[in-house]
Amino acid sequence: MTLPKENPTSFCRAFIQRELNDYREKKIHMPHWPVMERMIDRADELKLPFEEIIASFGYSDCLSEPIGNSAVWLILEHIWLSSDFQKAQITDSRAALKEILGLQSDIVTLARKLAEKLRRQSEIYESSGFTRADYQGIGELIDQASSDNHLYKLYIQPELSRLTGQFDLKYWPTRSDLVEAIATFEEAQPEPKHYDLPEQVIQGRASDIKDFVLAFDGKFDAIDNDLPRDFEFSHNALADIMNIVLDVPYDQMVTGDAVRNTRHKNKKSLVKLSNF
Repeated sequence: MTLPKENPTSFCRAFIQRELNDYREKKIHMPHWPVMERMIDRADELKLPFEEIIASFGYSDCLSEPIGNSAVWLILEHIWLSSDFQKAQITDSRAALKEILGLQSDIVTLARKLAEKLRRQSEIYESSGFTRADYQGIGELIDQASSDNHLYKLYIQPELSRLTGQFDLKYWPTRSDLVEAIATFEEAQPEPKHYDLPEQVIQGRASDIKDFVLAFDGKFDAIDNDLPRDFEFSHNALADIMNIVLDVPYDQMVTGDAVRNTRHKNKKSLVKLSNF
């Protein structure tokens, strides 16, 4: 499909339509179909961001241009994927982080308690004269944990059985050692980072405009994607993007001034942090 090049809007509209058709055919990225449809139907309202993309990168088509000339596609894709930055999903991400940290703390505490009880149980059996019907060494523990894993039974179990038969218990960690290692590992883990959302969004006070702007701009600064790092939409262009992607009601439209204020405050806060 040859894309029209008479103006940026017609080019980008056709580009998005082609991608949407491909998604539908393959039945992929279905949650983003409505956003892409809105970008197509209301393409005239995205005239400014489309013009800024084409002014920077030309009418480059990732399917017909040389390898590596994919900036237009990556930026347009970033726009329709940015629906993930809406308030509900960011709220869910904040709640998920809170739960992750709570679970991490609980795991450390519970693993330490369990390791302590396992050690005490072993001490009592060794000194009290009582015996038990069976003992669980590392080989038996892994066998039981992998009882439903046919690949383990086929490839790993024979070799592990040979090793546990060759080396007695003094060469292996005890059950309490293994559980203690879980606590040590979890306790040493730093706070997790979100793949899409910058820390200012996750940790900051909730704000629809601020959260979207920082998350959207942050992807251009990230090193884990191929978005052009020296590109930034104007304040008005990003406001237009937000209004379409988030389907903002006409009486609540985001303005370029609101985007500018958010960016300005973020830059000031970053300067303060760098001075510490």
